[in-house]
Amino acid sequence: MKLAFIDIETTGLTVGYHEIIEIAIIRECNGKLDVYSTKIKPNDIHRADAKALQINGYNDTQWIDAPYDHEVVDEIADKLKGCTLVGHNVRFDHEFIEDLCWRHKVKLECGHRMVDTITLAHEHLYFLPRHSLSAIMQLFGMSTVGNHRALKDANDMRTIYYKLLRASAVSRLWWRVRYEIKKRVL
Repeated sequence: MKLAFIDIETTGLTVGYHEIIEIAIIRECNGKLDVYSTKIKPNDIHRADAKALQINGYNDTQWIDAPYDHEVVDEIADKLKGCTLVGHNVRFDHEFIEDLCWRHKVKLECGHRMVDTITLAHEHLYFLPRHSLSAIMQLFGMSTVGNHRALKDANDMRTIYYKLLRASAVSRLWWRVRYEIKKRVL
């Protein structure tokens, strides 16, 4: 099975109105990794939500040499071909990628199955009040410095996916105990 761990950064939350400005795809097949990451220069930055740009660190200077979406859409579709998508709120990422491909008349042929790490977190980390990527990373002692950059988030989400996928009852109990101890200390 080919897995594609994906993360995108966007100019806002509305598909068809806002744009992808950064994407990371970590494709894994038979133990081999293929990592793809690029910034994407927005076509309609005037539509951007200021809060979204603040969260993902967009600025004109860092994106000055970034390709436009029409220059990378074929490569994105190719990287996802035949893959099961894995992401944190994966439907959000998929809908934006699907819209990108549709607008440029590129066929998106990723698998129909998707794995959402939020669903895994709800199952295994039911005791957490929030299941954001940052909250889960803090539970596991992972650094949150540099979050909301596509490649870092995709790598971190991949790590979390494998922790949760292989979680035993003992692991879940240990995570709960650690969480309760931290909660009391704070």
